[in-house]
Amino acid sequence: MKAGLAALIAGMLVASPTSAQPLAGGWSAGQTTNPEVREAARFAASQLGHHARLAHIDAASQQVVAGMNYRLTLRLTNRQRWEVTVWRQLDGTMKLNGKQRL
Repeated sequence: MKAGLAALIAGMLVASPTSAQPLAGGWSAGQTTNPEVREAARFAASQLGHHARLAHIDAASQQVVAGMNYRLTLRLTNRQRWEVTVWRQLDGTMKLNGKQRL
């Protein structure tokens, strides 16, 4: 039993480049329609300071940390595109950790 559990944990922690399993702690695909992803996107758009609102989420990925990181590609109502990183802390508060205009 111990050997089987150890093998399972090792398989979760180390994924080969061709493996379909995500690497623990690494980025994985996110769903642009997920309510938490959408909330993070709206928060990020509000922090960009361009008096524009979120028009569309073009791409999303997420990473489990002490909370959740969201890496998002956003399109705003003023037609600007941004790649942003939002950290949702364990208490639910959010922080914009990175932004780059595309």
